Amino acid sequence: MKRLPLLMLLLLALPAHAEWFITWGQAPVIDGETDAAREQAIEDALRQAMLQAGASVSSIQSLHNGKLAHDRFQIRSNSEIRQYTLLEERRNAEKIQVRVRAYVVAEQSRCSGGLYAKSISLIRFRVTNPDQASYGQLSDLHRELTRQLFNRLAGQRQNFVTQTWLDANLGLDPSRQSPGDSRDSGQLQALASQTDSQYLVFGQIDDLAVRDAQGNVLTAWLRDPIRQFGLRIYLFDGLTGELVDQGHYQTQAPWSFAADALVDVHSQSFWQSAWGQEVSRHLDRVALDLQGKLQCSKPTARIIRVEGDKYHINLGKRYGIKVGDRFYIEQKANFQDDNGRERIVRQPTLRSMEVKQVFEDNAIMSPGGGYAPANIQRGDLAVLE
Repeated sequence: MKRLPLLMLLLLALPAHAEWFITWGQAPVIDGETDAAREQAIEDALRQAMLQAGASVSSIQSLHNGKLAHDRFQIRSNSEIRQYTLLEERRNAEKIQVRVRAYVVAEQSRCSGGLYAKSISLIRFRVTNPDQASYGQLSDLHRELTRQLFNRLAGQRQNFVTQTWLDANLGLDPSRQSPGDSRDSGQLQALASQTDSQYLVFGQIDDLAVRDAQGNVLTAWLRDPIRQFGLRIYLFDGLTGELVDQGHYQTQAPWSFAADALVDVHSQSFWQSAWGQEVSRHLDRVALDLQGKLQCSKPTARIIRVEGDKYHINLGKRYGIKVGDRFYIEQKANFQDDNGRERIVRQPTLRSMEVKQVFEDNAIMSPGGGYAPANIQRGDLAVLE
């Protein structure tokens, strides 16, 4: 039995529950580096154990020779692995698989927002260099990655209510934007309203190059090629249309398919290949990073109906909303600057609303003290206090 010779999780002591988990992890063997692959495989297994524990990961750092080195990956979670045992190892020329038994202490959320799920939708990813996708005929990879990430987020029901993934080319290029930029805000707000989502996720696959062992880009088929994978993820606030965060994921793995092969990216053989497993591992990272980034954000609802002193919102039981929760209203006061660009302004009201009735996907609020803020309309926002 081992006590974290590989990983250290930096966490605050909070009320918690503990449980044993048995999980598999895997990693590709690149350039014969089996020790590095084993370490990555164990990390993968421990990450799966934390995910099964329903945890959310602050910082995971590598230990080398008993000394802290650097972050190997970051997932944000309020959990801690106290000890683990390596039960089994399987190895071939392309990959290493390990089976690990881990003792996970899952901490309770340290923020009020962590008690509520956030509504989220995905926009179909795009490939920035389609010529790179022609090697192996990966013309459908962007669509499959969108679906795979959507399914991962759908599995985190305590964190997300996944609405839909839009399988359409919407002409968006988030690489032009920086956090706070609102140039596509109107279109993004419309998409969020259409999908009933608070957040939107968009991705760009920016590296599918195939290289040899020395890192040279291949122009013709060579033996034992290495394929790159680069993915940029953009997280938008759908209520404002603003870019709130972005991340870049880069990796590589052996490409085991022939140069003229027509690779089926939906097949089990693809996802069990060394490259497919490495891509899958990074999609796990994306899902957990999104979980961490939104863990403590407070859910914001739309006013969808006004009926006397009853105000209907588009959040309900599925999101963790309960009777007695309180919201304050934010009314829109947007304006256009001298350059014709819309500036988003919200005016918070002083009085709050209390949830009186809760349904699966909606709830009804009434003003506290019997006095409602003036001029509340459909489309105004209700922010959890």
